Amino acid sequence: MKTLLDVVRDCDNFPYAEDTDQVYEQLRSSLWKFYLPEDPRPHGLMVDSVVEKMPWTSNFRVIRKPIKEVHLIQPEGPNWQEKCTQIIEQQVELAREKGVFPALGKTRHEIFPIVGANFSVGIDRSAFSMLGSIGRGVHMTVYTRTESGLKFWIPQRNFNKAYGGLLDNTVAGGMALGEKPLECLVREAEEEAGMSEELIRENARAVGTVTWMSVSDERARGQAGLINPGVLYVYDLEVGPEVVFKVVDDDVYAFHLMGTEEVKRAMLEGRFKPASASVLVDFFVRHGIVTAEEEEDYTEIVSRLHRKLPLPTSSQP
Repeated sequence: MKTLLDVVRDCDNFPYAEDTDQVYEQLRSSLWKFYLPEDPRPHGLMVDSVVEKMPWTSNFRVIRKPIKEVHLIQPEGPNWQEKCTQIIEQQVELAREKGVFPALGKTRHEIFPIVGANFSVGIDRSAFSMLGSIGRGVHMTVYTRTESGLKFWIPQRNFNKAYGGLLDNTVAGGMALGEKPLECLVREAEEEAGMSEELIRENARAVGTVTWMSVSDERARGQAGLINPGVLYVYDLEVGPEVVFKVVDDDVYAFHLMGTEEVKRAMLEGRFKPASASVLVDFFVRHGIVTAEEEEDYTEIVSRLHRKLPLPTSSQP
């Protein structure tokens, strides 16, 4: 059975610089940095298989030596920033038409932002991981107090979805381009759990962020081996025992009301989606369920829940 540190590592599984087996340096040196116009900072970490198979257009410059970089060339005209999302989308559609990435799938018609860019630019959700940019989302843990302790409303993901059959946070979803965290939470809470906007705005409590960096695997049902840095805006919501969750969205197979020990056991058995498990570990830390007195890996766990990402999270240089 896993430990809580193993649970967090399952999500934050990209090597650290201090790792002694040179895995970090080997993986880091194999990645291609993706750059936007008029910004010296990289905004994506792409793997060899994506860069080599991508049918690049003349809108991009691929530099192979001495360092591996892909640059989006600044479009012509005074409003060139507005054209960048369209250029990226055209590149993705060309790859889709040529069928070079079977796992790419259909267009999702959801534009995710390139976090930290100094102008508004995004990419369709279906291709986001290929760019290796920071993903943003919201996760909310809904719980109730009972005589036997805290109980958590835990959805089980539908079996035909990514991470099919695994357990999740009560509400979870990615943030669209231009969307604020609370607006995203309101939308996702209504879509996934049938919760009212009034309930969320008045009672959901923002409690911070969880960050990680992972290498994708087969559970995501996309291309394995892609780099996925992530930021989650985390919320708590306490509800009364009269509140009962029912399935209202095809992303969810069922809702389960689970006690603290049930949730912990499910995490240790690997039955949670990795990022969702990390959010619940963060909840346990914040609420004193996991403490330094009882958990020998407490410091490492807390540190890895808030990883410093190697790409910018702010538009400020």
